[in-house]
Order: sequence, then C-alpha cells, then structure tokens
Amino acid sequence: MASYPGRFQAFATLPLQSPEAAADELERSVQEDGFLGALTNGHIGKKYLDHPEFETVLARAEALDVPIYLHPGYPADEIFQIYYSTTRSEYTDDYQDYIFSGSGYGWHQEVLTQCIRMIAYGVFDRFPNLKIIIGHMGEGLPFYYERIAGDMGEPTENSLKKPFEQYFQDNFWFTTSAFFQDELLHLLLKYISVDRVMFATDYPFAGIKEGTDWFRAVDLPRDDKEKIAFRNAEKLFGIKV
Repeated sequence: MASYPGRFQAFATLPLQSPEAAADELERSVQEDGFLGALTNGHIGKKYLDHPEFETVLARAEALDVPIYLHPGYPADEIFQIYYSTTRSEYTDDYQDYIFSGSGYGWHQEVLTQCIRMIAYGVFDRFPNLKIIIGHMGEGLPFYYERIAGDMGEPTENSLKKPFEQYFQDNFWFTTSAFFQDELLHLLLKYISVDRVMFATDYPFAGIKEGTDWFRAVDLPRDDKEKIAFRNAEKLFGIKV
C-alpha cells in the first residue's frame, strides 16, 4: 500500500471465492479509485491461480495492464497437519499456527510453489502479458533457480511455449521486502534482470529504517540502484515518484 501526491493508491485485495465479482471489482478499483493492481493471500478454497476458474481474474488483470501481487498465505488444514503440526507442548499455538507455517518458513515455500504451478500449467502461455509480483527476495527462487530451470525445464519443453525459466524473466517482478541481505540481492540479480527487482521493506513486519539503511549501503552501480529504488516501480505501476 502506498501514497503518492494527488491521490491514494494501493493494491486491491479481491474476493476470489467469486472470480467474476473479483474481476469486476479489480476493474472498478483500478479505473475509479486509482488502485495499482491486485493482491492475493495464498490458496483460495484449496486452489491456486493456475486453476481454470480464476482465468476471468487473470484475463482482466492482463487487459487492465496491472500486476497481481502473490502474498503468502497459511496452508490448508490437511497440509498444516502433515507439514507443520508438532506434539511438543512447549511450542505455543502461535508458533505452530503462524511462525513455522508462516513467516518463519512456510510462507516462502507456498508462494514459490504457486509460481511454479502457474508456469507449469500454462498460465503465462494463455496470458502472456500477465504481470506477477512476489516479495521476500524471490521467496527462495534464487537458491533453487538452477534446479528449477533444469529439472522443470525438460519435462515441460513440449507443453510450454518457452523454456521454463524464461517465464520468471518475462512475467515476474521481485521485491526485497524484509530480506535485507547483500548476498541474497546479488544472488537474485545473478538470475533475474535488474529491471525486474524493486526495493520494499515489508513494514510493519520489518523496519523501514532498517531496510533503507541497508539499501543505501548496498554496493551496486548507480543506475542499477536507482532502478531498484524507484524507477522499476514507476515503470511497472505507471506512476511518478
């Protein structure tokens, strides 16, 4: 969510349980209220955006030329029980429900899984101009990039229009939110164009001063630093900072 001179702008959180209504609300919020795009929060009724029933929303976002931000969400109950539940009594419900399955680990796996699903099931072949944003320095993608490109590329080369990894270059943007580490930024930039990376802090879950102090000290060429700091966001969102 952000404020710019002259008007208030933000991402619209959509009622995706009703895709037709969600698409209409996205169009209204962009055209009437000046919103910059849409935000989702994990699975929708145990389905991700690669499911055919959400194509109305994806088509509308593409037509409006606005991005969808894939924010992490908590797992379905069955997944939680298999992956994240624990019998250790000293671990509180807060730890089990919100840390292990959320910000401490689970969130990042959840978003990256959804990204891979969207590529593998042809979302970006059907909607080649769809724009997706993910945070947290790529949600683990830089670490897994070569494995994903190699292992996912071969079995999908006859079903997708492009090499698997190319969709990360063509349809995704990445923010630095809450991951204020030089080595992670440089690893992300090893695989992703600097034109697709944007500075973010993840306030109030991470400090704005901590994030800005870190980024000011990052060793990058001035042009690259300006792109990450604001120029890429200006271009993606059609705004002037």
